[in-house]
Amino acid sequence: MIEIENIRVRDVACCVPGKKIYNLDVPGFDSIRKQKISDTIGVRKRHISLPNQFTSDFCFEAASQLIKSSDIDLSQIGVLVLATQTPDYILPATSCILQDRLGLADDTIVFDINLGCSAYVYGLYIVSTLLNTTNKKFGLLLTGDTISKYASPVDASTSFLFGDAGSATLLEKSPNCEAMLFSLGTDGSGWNNLIIPAGGTRTPHDDVTAKMQTDKEGNSRSDEHLFMDGMEIFNFTISKVVPHVEALLKLDDKIAAVIFHQANKYMLEFMRKSLKIAKDKFLYSLENFGNTSSASIPLTICENPMNVKMANKLLLSGFGVGYSWGSVILSLANTTIHKLLYV
Repeated sequence: MIEIENIRVRDVACCVPGKKIYNLDVPGFDSIRKQKISDTIGVRKRHISLPNQFTSDFCFEAASQLIKSSDIDLSQIGVLVLATQTPDYILPATSCILQDRLGLADDTIVFDINLGCSAYVYGLYIVSTLLNTTNKKFGLLLTGDTISKYASPVDASTSFLFGDAGSATLLEKSPNCEAMLFSLGTDGSGWNNLIIPAGGTRTPHDDVTAKMQTDKEGNSRSDEHLFMDGMEIFNFTISKVVPHVEALLKLDDKIAAVIFHQANKYMLEFMRKSLKIAKDKFLYSLENFGNTSSASIPLTICENPMNVKMANKLLLSGFGVGYSWGSVILSLANTTIHKLLYV
């Protein structure tokens, strides 16, 4: 366990694409199968980026709203970290582009981290740790992904699940505030169970990697599309994440609400029941937004502002691709939660 003192979450803002897709309207699948998939994963609709919309656009809008509403001195932002697995470019770092777009000072510490499902908790830890080493007052965590751009439209294992979103979280030095308690971990042995196999330097794009192939379950994708072995991901969450969260729940009996990475309904309900978490303590955003990867936890915060602020303490837990997991116990009772933006 790692304790971070004197840092609080001051603001949380999120932005999603204005374009939405209802799962029952997805073409290429019969209506019975679409209904069954939607019921199992718990996703009714998703917000999908347009061809000219990218991760930085949603994070920029969320951060701009947060900065304008908070009326803070930009020169006092000492750290900007972007957590994403869908950067705008291979290089430069997308965070550098956002530093320029947001008008932050050139002495700001700025970089990307390549994490998905666990990214929000890892990002809170990283920004908090760095902020405590600077003479600045604020740190800015941006998380966002446009995973829908990599999901094959004829792959039922991914095409109904993933939506796009961006978020911005402002952290502030605050002496004597309640400490945040972090627990982080990694098991890289499962790296190939949630992956885009081609398009990077190890397996560059060519005609072979772009060729569509159909698996034994009838899903079609190329090696440049997202591949997910759902059963292996499920086994990972049961073997690693459930005992990890169980240990944290035993540490603090004041935890009044829990927000998990919005993986899918079947998995989340299995975990909730295994951990004996009451339904009214378990917060969702999955039905209307799908799995938004690094942005799913802050998006759930923005979808449930009253439940979040009324909780004495929250447990936030992200887990998945990597495999990687991270949880934090904290209070957001005095956090400003901004109204969700659509662009």
